[in-house]
Amino acid sequence: MKLSSGNSSWSRYFLTAALAVSATAAVVTAGEAAAESNVSLYLGNWAGYVVKGDFREVSATWTQPEISCLNEGTLQRVVPWVGLNGASDLNGQVALPLMQTGVESLCASDAAFYAALPGLLFENIAAGLAYTDLRLSGLVMHAGDRVSNAISGTMDGICATGVLGGVCTPEKDVDAWWEGYPAPPVTYDDVEVRPGDTMHSSVAWDGHNYVMTLENRTANWTRTTVRPSDVPARTAEIVLEGHLDAALPGFAPITFTDIQIDGKPLSAYNAQTYGIAATNRLLAPGPVDGSSFTIG
Repeated sequence: MKLSSGNSSWSRYFLTAALAVSATAAVVTAGEAAAESNVSLYLGNWAGYVVKGDFREVSATWTQPEISCLNEGTLQRVVPWVGLNGASDLNGQVALPLMQTGVESLCASDAAFYAALPGLLFENIAAGLAYTDLRLSGLVMHAGDRVSNAISGTMDGICATGVLGGVCTPEKDVDAWWEGYPAPPVTYDDVEVRPGDTMHSSVAWDGHNYVMTLENRTANWTRTTVRPSDVPARTAEIVLEGHLDAALPGFAPITFTDIQIDGKPLSAYNAQTYGIAATNRLLAPGPVDGSSFTIG
């Protein structure tokens, strides 16, 4: 089952921005967060750093990871990306649209995909409510999350018995994409990303347009998308995304390097730390080291 022919981008539309409508703050220890002791860790479906303010551009480089499929009945994904907007700004309002670009690595069996569908439909509805009623959008998103996780957990157990055979065999898919959430994502179907490729991503706002650029420095291709918007950039993100509260696939640590926000390194800002409380692990970033940090 190759999801990039339609289902992969569809699943990204459902799965993409639960954190944009809801995030929970918690205080964790250094051992749990792999960062400074007693940092505030905002739990959702992003792991990385978010900066609040007024911005024009954010960019970063990473190596796309190889993933291993750990749960046969659950959609598992890791998505490194950079973006502008999507989190709560300095006024406590969620900044939208979220303009982002990156690469999704996905594990999905037929069983996992169909088990996820009911919950994903809830999350699709939530995306449609993001501008009109953010609180209701968050409630619907979390309802979909609970439904999806419950059915996927049951499917994991069924797959473990072997009775469904190849229906439970996960396949891996890697897609380059851009998105202006809450609009659906768009996959770059004409290019390829392989594990180990060096990727560079940037999102810029010139006052009237958002420019999203994704570059594969290993395969030597670049894709740029421009979308008009006079809405200013109030947050900047460098994160790894997963599905809210679901299992993550296995992957080697990912290091974001060359991080620049308006020409300054990430360490120049008072960045907030975000983590993913997955069902199989707590994922949080390591400490910022100038213009880099590691997740894994």
